[in-house]
Amino acid sequence: MSATETAADSRSIRVTFVMASQPCYLPVVRATVGQLAAMIGWEETDTRAIIMAVDEALANVIRHAYHGRPDGRVELECHAAGDELRFRLRDTGDSPDPARICARTVGSNEIGGLGTHIIRDVMDTVSYQTSPEGNWFVAAKRLRRKT
Repeated sequence: MSATETAADSRSIRVTFVMASQPCYLPVVRATVGQLAAMIGWEETDTRAIIMAVDEALANVIRHAYHGRPDGRVELECHAAGDELRFRLRDTGDSPDPARICARTVGSNEIGGLGTHIIRDVMDTVSYQTSPEGNWFVAAKRLRRKT
């Protein structure tokens, strides 16, 4: 796994992870996302929700795009600027089926399938795209300051 950081100014930081599709790397990503959220000013409850949403997105790639294979490549870019956190996740595994994203009904007794509901509830914007370069998951969350 490699991580790089660049700062355009004192209010902006970009952290990029390039890792194998292995769950053992997720704690490092969770810790970094938590630090970025804290840096912007999110309270602990909101920070935990953001961490959970990013973790779910990564777990979905490992589980569904790579079917648990540990040799897939996952790229995650986290960008904190001003009052916003933006995440761009790219994989080259199987493309997601748009009809199956959020297919499970909340409150049903089915196992699994709640991760995308969590992601959409937590994040302000969420999109999934497929391109020749791979599958993209893009999500953003803007801090709403208390007045």
